[in-house]
Amino acid sequence: MDRSSKVISKTDESSKKFIMKCLDGNVTHGFDIDSIYFSGNKWFVLEFLKCDSKYMSPHTSDPRRYPWNWKKFHSLYQISKLLKGELILVNYSDREKDSDQVKVMYVKELDYKLLQSKMDSNGNVPRTYLDYIVFSKVDKISFEEFQHFLVKLNFDAEISTFK
Repeated sequence: MDRSSKVISKTDESSKKFIMKCLDGNVTHGFDIDSIYFSGNKWFVLEFLKCDSKYMSPHTSDPRRYPWNWKKFHSLYQISKLLKGELILVNYSDREKDSDQVKVMYVKELDYKLLQSKMDSNGNVPRTYLDYIVFSKVDKISFEEFQHFLVKLNFDAEISTFK
């Protein structure tokens, strides 16, 4: 019996377009999750962060430089905890000069006290660097190394799911 899923061969943004149509211009309070794997009896939630800044590379960019995104990281972190899993943030770039750089950040916790201390009455934080994401490990690796990691995670997930 073939237990594999389909090969990803193209991107599909139709669901996002459908959601946009349904919300009809209203602000969304949801977000998509990039990838989830179950491997070795543990869930892994992966969030891919595209490095668009011409002043930074995936190795130098850090999600803590964008604290106004804290709600998304909070939600992803809470989801990973509910799953008794791990949240992994992955910096990458599709620019030729940076395309071989990947930064893999394993989220240990979020410093909610720091976030709260910096929030205004509307729940907004300043648009400056804020060291509120605590990492247990950060790997600055090549595309090939990350590719190997993801293929292994994907393969192990297939095996773990059907034990």
